[in-house]
Amino acid sequence: MQLKKLIRTVQSEFPFVSQAKESFYYHYRKLLSVPHERDFNALKFIPEQLPGCYIDAGANHGQSIESIKAVKPKARVFAFEPNRPLANRLQARYQSRADITILPFGLAEEKEQQRTLFVPVYKGYIYDGLASFDRDSAANWLSPNTLYWFSPDKLKLDESVCVTRRLDDQELQPIFIKIDVQGYEYQVVKGGLTTILRHEPILLIEDFHWDDKLGQLLHEAGYEQYLFDNNGFYRANPEWVLNAYLMTRRRAGTVRQSTRRAGSTPERASHHDEAGGPAAVSGN
Repeated sequence: MQLKKLIRTVQSEFPFVSQAKESFYYHYRKLLSVPHERDFNALKFIPEQLPGCYIDAGANHGQSIESIKAVKPKARVFAFEPNRPLANRLQARYQSRADITILPFGLAEEKEQQRTLFVPVYKGYIYDGLASFDRDSAANWLSPNTLYWFSPDKLKLDESVCVTRRLDDQELQPIFIKIDVQGYEYQVVKGGLTTILRHEPILLIEDFHWDDKLGQLLHEAGYEQYLFDNNGFYRANPEWVLNAYLMTRRRAGTVRQSTRRAGSTPERASHHDEAGGPAAVSGN
């Protein structure tokens, strides 16, 4: 945690360091097919024969797109990014890829609307990964807890008007949905609830909590928390992890049956259900 705080501080003071780092990691991970977060390694346990697509809600610089493709090279990916400059870059990068579609709008609860996107800028460094439709989420993440020598008067919020639409209106059949939208996760799920109930995709949600309205919504939809290890997914007691995997029992049964056929150890997975399993595997 302290190392990440130091890295953030350095990139705020010297933006060119961050740009060089991002370029290096993009090419390094692409060359070696290494996900940007360890959580994406769990995608290998999703059966190849499941019909449908992979959804990235909050594409940012394309980190999750590349991580999905690193583990699932044949995946059909739909990525949503409301920040127009970022979406333009992603569209240019993937314009020749029929298996990757960049959609330059965000996901929300209501039908098409225009919203203000807030992007934190600190000492001139643009923290576009912290952009949010929720002003407080965008304004409050950077603090003395996340940056050394933090100075509030050097933080500002850039504002831009973006479009949001409902996932339910996109006519997609998702196998997997990653949601990282800085405090707007509930609205994304609410606007895609019919799709989620119909197709029961595996969800990967950043900073998920069971004790808020999103947790209640997904509990009512039949979702439970899962962790993973080298043998596959296993059910866990509800707990906070940085990136939470959530599945219905029916979807989990499909995934685990496929994992067993592929040669994993079913006794180990059964033990986890009873004992709670080892510590969560989490990125960041």
